[in-house]
Amino acid sequence: MKLRDRIHNLFEHWRYRYAPRLVDALVDASTWQAYAKLKQSGPITILVDNTVLGHAVTHETGWIKTGVSMWGGKHPLNTGYAARIPVYADDDPSEAHKNICFLPGIVALAQRGLMQLKTSAELRAEQLPQPMGRFLGYGSFDHSLFGSLKLEAVDGLAFPILGAGAAPARDQQRERMEAADDPLYQALKRELGESNSFDAWHIRTAEVHGFDYFLTMDFKLLRTIESRANRGPLASLKTKIVTPAQLGARYDLMGVPPRLYSYHNASFKVRTDLNWPNSKRNPPKRKRTQVGAAQTGGARNLRE
Repeated sequence: MKLRDRIHNLFEHWRYRYAPRLVDALVDASTWQAYAKLKQSGPITILVDNTVLGHAVTHETGWIKTGVSMWGGKHPLNTGYAARIPVYADDDPSEAHKNICFLPGIVALAQRGLMQLKTSAELRAEQLPQPMGRFLGYGSFDHSLFGSLKLEAVDGLAFPILGAGAAPARDQQRERMEAADDPLYQALKRELGESNSFDAWHIRTAEVHGFDYFLTMDFKLLRTIESRANRGPLASLKTKIVTPAQLGARYDLMGVPPRLYSYHNASFKVRTDLNWPNSKRNPPKRKRTQVGAAQTGGARNLRE
């Protein structure tokens, strides 16, 4: 083995063993001002939108192509290996990446009980028609910043009726919300528009259950709310509708790049020198890649 390879392997061993501890210590340090504020004022309650859970998947499983070798000296065989790859580039200027950098601190404060993160029956029901990998990750090497948390629903469960002749789950969900005949929901829906009716219900849920914040990364919804903040029911809400970055600014949190989490719970190949094209998550594939550990819908092919 060449000296360069030995040095590389030594550094990789160090990263697997020590990097997660150092990153956790960095995140703890990034929350010290927020920790002091919340210790004095008491915990805050936050209803977490599904858009946040989707963006919290910061690493996905990819298949790295290493070329073609001859099997038996006669048959060409494509070779490669599965690896964890960061979704976002460090210099990604997007609004999403800026907000994701505040999620590590929010999760750390939730683990200490100072930010109480919850979901709801209809937020969970909203996930059912979608691929669960959108919120948890599609591949075996994927990593979610919310992976260590279990969000409890503040208002129980809501299951769709299944079977032949049953309406689509999303239509059933809309019917449940309309059947509630809730005046706040109806007022919010009129203000935000029919296309935001589900968000109107989630905001209503946060308000009715006394949440301090509704945390979302639906930036289009936020722009609509900001343009109408002084109108109708939005002006009287006690629950504040914020992004992770806005919540971080309120409590003096420092941002932490999600790429630093590359080695958390890792016992497999990690490629921190790569990221997905355009810093976009990999959509699910109908055809699974029949190559070793990359037999998942979340494996995208990259080349060495």
